[in-house]
Amino acid sequence: MSSLYLVSALAYLAVIVLFAALHLRGDYSPIRQALSDYGIGPSHPLFVSYAVAGIAASSLLAAAVLQDGRFTLRAGLCLLGMAALPLGVVAYPTDIEGEPSSRTGRLHLAFAVANFALAYIAIDDLFPDAESLPPTAFRHLLGALYWVVTASLLGVAVCLVHALRHRIFGLLERLYLFSSALWLGLFALGMALAPHGAQ
Repeated sequence: MSSLYLVSALAYLAVIVLFAALHLRGDYSPIRQALSDYGIGPSHPLFVSYAVAGIAASSLLAAAVLQDGRFTLRAGLCLLGMAALPLGVVAYPTDIEGEPSSRTGRLHLAFAVANFALAYIAIDDLFPDAESLPPTAFRHLLGALYWVVTASLLGVAVCLVHALRHRIFGLLERLYLFSSALWLGLFALGMALAPHGAQ
């Protein structure tokens, strides 16, 4: 089981590397425009790779959590959902900022919002157990990251219903995507390094 945690941690590392690489392609604003905009244009193949890495990471962590038996069933099922929803995100391209809303764009948004919600629920369910991971550094880092994840998701939610969406949505969305992937990756690494049976 520790090997599943370790492989999922490596998969989340790939997610973070591809997340950074996306910003080297395309002419989109990282402050105003959504990360999904990279799914259109020359950066599309890299965006698909980012999505596939996320699917692999979530699937592996879901398998580890569900086999572990120390965590809630809901956390494992949310991670499984996170492995499925990116398929809709990729299949239905977003509407570029400033363009009219389309049915495809609305479907994309629905899949993305659902994925964001499942990621937060999974992290919120795993957080109490992460607080008891043996390495002290992991406990402190995951504790601080948890509040970054919470605050950035709240910011994303506010932007979706406020004029701020056209000003700083991209920044807050990126902060949420990065911090949640980092949290899950570090959690997986901590579980892989923890002595068997420790929690």
